Amino acid sequence: MPECGALIFPTDYAMHPVELAKAIHERGLDSLFFPEHTHIPASRRSPYPAGGDLPIVLPLPDQYVVIAEKMRSN
Repeated sequence: MPECGALIFPTDYAMHPVELAKAIHERGLDSLFFPEHTHIPASRRSPYPAGGDLPIVLPLPDQYVVIAEKMRSN
């Protein structure tokens, strides 16, 4: 069971996931978590349930791509 880790939204503006994983490992942390968008609207025609405009969806990379890139760099 993880004792101490980190979570990050790996967007275009964040630290690269591979470099982040290395930095976390060097600092003795034992886990790294990436969130996932399970539902992304195909259009904005339907009203946003919370009212107002639909929030901007951050461009998150596919989690399998992040994992594969990490494995390839080893």
